Amino acid sequence: MRLDGKTILITGAASGIGQASAIKALAEGARVIGVDQLPNGIPDGVEPIVGDVTDEDTIARAIAAADRIDGLATIAGISSSGTAIDAIGFDQWDRVFAVNVKATWRWMIAALPAMRAHGGGSIVAIASQLAFGGGRRNAAYIASKGAIVSLVKTAAFELAPDGIRVNAVAPGAIDTPMLNRSMSRAEDPAAAREYSQNRHALKRFGRAEEIANGVVYLLSDEAKFQHRLRRDHRWRLARRLGRTFPKSPRQRLSSSGRSDNRRTCRDAVAGIP
Repeated sequence: MRLDGKTILITGAASGIGQASAIKALAEGARVIGVDQLPNGIPDGVEPIVGDVTDEDTIARAIAAADRIDGLATIAGISSSGTAIDAIGFDQWDRVFAVNVKATWRWMIAALPAMRAHGGGSIVAIASQLAFGGGRRNAAYIASKGAIVSLVKTAAFELAPDGIRVNAVAPGAIDTPMLNRSMSRAEDPAAAREYSQNRHALKRFGRAEEIANGVVYLLSDEAKFQHRLRRDHRWRLARRLGRTFPKSPRQRLSSSGRSDNRRTCRDAVAGIP
């Protein structure tokens, strides 16, 4: 088993990718400590730490319970989708960054002493393909995921001498409770789901366990030479193949607006930035 004898700390362990990663890590032999503010979803066999991931007390309790930390996966996150960039409230923006970025950094630095004491470890953060491809009406979330990418790049360079690997997983749209909540906030949820699915080369949403496989791989010794790995299941492959993106629900309703998606695909294939 790939994680036999290792202690793995996972935030956001009660649902979605965090829950799937906790289940997978358990199956691979790890002792798993799962952190979430919703205790009911934390899988059986996982040692629960109930609390807000932004709270210092939650972090301290988890680090103390773990003692030894071989791996950390910061998967907890929130989204503010459905809100125009000029309609996001200051408090809403700050909360997204507090959970998605600041908490990632705080959990990372809290785990470093235990990792250094045992000669190294692995840290995996969750970014998003939106950090690279952009999107609409989700500025706080997309900006926060871009910040995670930059944080991971910096941490990977700084912590490598300590034997600590730092990687980011950047999934496409994954069928999780957070995705479903995001889709429900769209003007036309059914059209939004269809549009999002069609942007993927496989024409479907990813499954949480598919991303968990990558997370557990990066936490394992099989990934000892992996730094800053990025997994992208959304639409970049479709761009490379020169396919035209489907129109968004808003574009479908417009009889006069001209989409530049075809040009975007053509330029991407030609190597034009």
